[in-house]
Amino acid sequence: MLFCSGVSAILLQTTAFHYLPWIPDLLLILCVYLGIYHRSAGGAAGAFFLGYGLDTCSGVPVGMNAFAMSLVFAGVTAVSRCLWLTNPVSVLFMVFLAVVLKTSAFLFLGEFGELTEVFQPMVARYVMWDATVAIVLTPLVFTLLYRGEPFDYRV
Repeated sequence: MLFCSGVSAILLQTTAFHYLPWIPDLLLILCVYLGIYHRSAGGAAGAFFLGYGLDTCSGVPVGMNAFAMSLVFAGVTAVSRCLWLTNPVSVLFMVFLAVVLKTSAFLFLGEFGELTEVFQPMVARYVMWDATVAIVLTPLVFTLLYRGEPFDYRV
């Protein structure tokens, strides 16, 4: 189920969603799901390969999405080991944190090393829009993924 969801999300993000004004980041939501419910080496590999698959299909330099998704997985896993994340509000906060981590990774790796005063509000606006779209889609994606897994495999 997770593999099919990942492939579908990559295909949707690289083909169908480009006609929308804001592209929903389904892979980010999948990485947050992996970080909360699959805190293992398999979950880490899944997050890395989701990012790598997006790298190969989207045309960005190879490794940027793979690094960002691995960073999101590591951050969510570290927080979810310390906190009980069964409350929907805490899960939505984790999605917001994941958007900030991914954007920070892209800014760190990209050519945006020097953010001037003109770019800072634009980056903040992008983070807020991206976080809003991800937070709206999170309950739907989490419900579909959670119901599709066998009961004995859930954490």
